[in-house]
Amino acid sequence: MKRCLIVDDEETTLYILKDMLEEYFECEMAKSGDAALCSFDLAHMLESPYSLICLDIMMPGMDGLQVLKHIREAENALVVPPDQEAKVMIISSDAAHTTILKSFFDCGASSYLTKPINRKKMIQELMTLNLINLRQ
Repeated sequence: MKRCLIVDDEETTLYILKDMLEEYFECEMAKSGDAALCSFDLAHMLESPYSLICLDIMMPGMDGLQVLKHIREAENALVVPPDQEAKVMIISSDAAHTTILKSFFDCGASSYLTKPINRKKMIQELMTLNLINLRQ
């Protein structure tokens, strides 16, 4: 089964996303940017990287975009082929175009969903990212 890391400082959001995703992924959760990077590094050390990382932008300490930059730099250093990089879905209440553009172009996000997340939008996005296929 594919693996997913859910990163958010709000415990309620962690469990809502886990509930949506656990049918398709083995889910792990992190409540901070630092914890997310530790989980990411450990997953690569164990040769079991995440297929999907759901990442909140607004977190105390290291924000989601800083975490994403570190993830992409680490994948580059590990020489992860582009088709095997984690799909990083930014989950945020910030719908400003500048934040969305920065997520994609400056940081390498794969997807961007705004809160509140509903199951239908999440499933559609997972299909668009080729992480799940419900047409089988």
